[in-house]
Amino acid sequence: MGGVTAAAVSGGVRDRGELAAAVAAVRSRLGLVILLLALAAAAWWSTVDRMAGMDGGPGTDLGTLGWFLGVWVVMMAAMMFPSLAPTTALYARMTRQRGWSRPLLFTAAYLLVWGAAGLVAYGLFRLGRSALGGDLAWRTGGRWFAGGVLARIVR
Repeated sequence: MGGVTAAAVSGGVRDRGELAAAVAAVRSRLGLVILLLALAAAAWWSTVDRMAGMDGGPGTDLGTLGWFLGVWVVMMAAMMFPSLAPTTALYARMTRQRGWSRPLLFTAAYLLVWGAAGLVAYGLFRLGRSALGGDLAWRTGGRWFAGGVLARIVR
C-alpha cells in the first residue's frame, strides 16, 4: 500500500551501478566514442548531400536497390551511432580486448542488421507498388489508407 519494497530499492541501486559501468566504459574508450560520433557527423553530411532536391512527399520512389541501401545504411549510421557509442564502448570494455577490431565488428554487425531491415522495407514497398499500382497514390486512396492505419494504431 504505497510502501517501498526491498526489490524496488535494490533495483534502483542496480540501475545506478549499470549506469556507472556504462559511463566508465565511455571514459575508458573515449577514442572509440569520438570515432563513432565523427562517423555519425559524416553520415549526416552525406545524407543531407544525397537528399538535396529529393521530393519528400508521400509515394516518393525509393530509387534502385543499391542507391536505397546505401542511403539507408548511411542514414542509420547518422541516427544510431550517437546512441550506439556507449553500448559499443561497454562492449569493448567487457571483451577486455584493447584492439579496435571487435568493437568495429560489433558496429558493422549492427549496421548489417539495420541494412537487412531496410532491404525488407524496400521489398515490401516494391511488392505493394507492383500489386496495387497507383491505387494507393496520395491523390487517390493513399491519404485515406494512411488515415485508416493511423486511426487503427491510435485506437
